[in-house]
This record gives sequence, structure tokens and C-alpha cells, in this order.
Amino acid sequence: MVNTEVKFDELVFFAQVKKMPGAFLGKPSLLSLRDQLFGMEYAFSFCSEEKQLKYFEAFIKWYHKEILIDSSTYACWWSHILYTSLSDDALAFKSFFRKFEQYLHDVHNLHLPEVK
Repeated sequence: MVNTEVKFDELVFFAQVKKMPGAFLGKPSLLSLRDQLFGMEYAFSFCSEEKQLKYFEAFIKWYHKEILIDSSTYACWWSHILYTSLSDDALAFKSFFRKFEQYLHDVHNLHLPEVK
């Protein structure tokens, strides 16, 4: 029997979305990315006991602790990124990746992989 199990690689996924947002989201959009990620978390909860978006979930905690600090001002990470991007969704998409890559580097000494 052939093993048909496919492993999800979170960092490759983020690298692909960053490079080709249109293929995943239609256009560069933080709000679409947020919805996609939340949907994926929900779907993964049915398919696997193992967390598939570990870096993303840890990023959210890091963002609240390191960037927001005073959480009484903003409800969540994505609204803060959108606000600081002057409500420009495409600019917020780029800002998310800057912050996410900063988190990967500073906390895990990692970078998003190169993708084709």
C-alpha cells in the first residue's frame, strides 16, 4: 500500500502566500489572510490532534505581548496591524509579513523558506 498522507508545512505555506497572494487569497489582503488562517485552524481541528499552525498561534501571543502591550486599546493583532497601516488592507498584508518574519527571526531564529 502506498502512503498518501500529505504533511502540511506551515512555513512553506506562509512563504507561498507571501509570494503569490492572488493564488490563495485573490489579492494581497490581511483580512482575507486572517479569514483563511482562522478557517484553516478550524478545519485542522477536525483532521488532526496536532496543531498545524503552531508558529501562527505563537505569533499571535507574541504580538499581543511584545507589540500591543496595552491590550485595552486594540481587540486583536489584525485590527492593530490594519489600523497602523492606515486601514489599507494591502499595506496591512505586507505589514503582517514584516511582523511575522520579525517574530520568526527573533524568537525562533528562522526565516521563511524560498519557494518557486
